[in-house]
Amino acid sequence: MRAHQTIRNEKTGETLTMLISEHESGNAFQLYEVRLPKGLRGPPVHYHMDFTETFTVKQGTLEFYLDANERRLPLSPGGQVTAQIGQLHRFANEHDQEVIFTVETRPPGGVVKAFQLAWGIANSGGSAPDGLPRNLLARLLFIRIAEGYAPGVPLILQRIVLSAAALLARLIGLEKKLAAYYD
Repeated sequence: MRAHQTIRNEKTGETLTMLISEHESGNAFQLYEVRLPKGLRGPPVHYHMDFTETFTVKQGTLEFYLDANERRLPLSPGGQVTAQIGQLHRFANEHDQEVIFTVETRPPGGVVKAFQLAWGIANSGGSAPDGLPRNLLARLLFIRIAEGYAPGVPLILQRIVLSAAALLARLIGLEKKLAAYYD
């Protein structure tokens, strides 16, 4: 995505606006703004192995959960937290108003591209109730692109399954079909 470009999940009402793309930062980081509607849960608990994510709240309150014990950190405007490489985390808007926050990923990672895919599928009518792809293979591609791993499952096993899903998607032509959602 380019700076100032916005994508929206019509099913959930979430938006993501690119503020500084990896191209503009010399591939050092990405900075994007997320608008999370009231009462909306974010992703399930996960971790990343190739980048950190720094969340900074601009408006509202973001409930942030860290580590295996899901230590709760309520973040109000100006509040900030960084999910380090390998650190379990999740977030949610458990309040009655929209929350607006920025996310900086260092190095960029694939989170924005993953949401272009997921929300493109959602806006085409192909999402599950959580707003992510209903099709299992497309969902696995989303996870692979976002590089978000689940706790409790050996990382090597997750990488094997996600690589196999990507190969299958390529072989059956799904990868090429889904490329329409990226810019």
